[in-house]
Amino acid sequence: MFKHRFNQNGFTIIELVVTLAIFGIMLAIALPSFLSYLPTMRLKGAARDISSTLQSARMEAVSQNRDCNVSFDINNKSYIVSNPCTNITTTLPTDISFGWGTDVNKNVSGKALPSNGVAFLYDTCYFASRGTVSAGSIYIKNTKNESYAVVISSGGRIDIRRWDGTTWVQ
Repeated sequence: MFKHRFNQNGFTIIELVVTLAIFGIMLAIALPSFLSYLPTMRLKGAARDISSTLQSARMEAVSQNRDCNVSFDINNKSYIVSNPCTNITTTLPTDISFGWGTDVNKNVSGKALPSNGVAFLYDTCYFASRGTVSAGSIYIKNTKNESYAVVISSGGRIDIRRWDGTTWVQ
């Protein structure tokens, strides 16, 4: 007749359904929290992109022994790296723009904020062939009114700072 095998390996369909249901509930709880954090991650990423672009422009100016500049186009939400050989344009993500959140009341050095979010003459950061630059900063914000600043010292040091509600922190 029929033999019953009690020593079988594997999962039953009920065990799999229960496991998938628990996983689905956990995902439903975690997903809204993750989605609300996405604008912050995009803003931080945009600040890093600007910082690395500025560092690359500085290194190129020094290695090629010629001036290089990064121009910021406020209206088109983009920036352009220019030197005698190349022009590379980068556009900010759709929910990121130049400027600062509504609660920001001072720039990184404690003075008045620039009118358009970029504190450089003619909205352009000029790197000399020795790597020096006129000091300035670029302010970006997201749709949640969070703000980051990319700050450049006259010696060429580039820092990223975040507005915490009362001051700029690194």
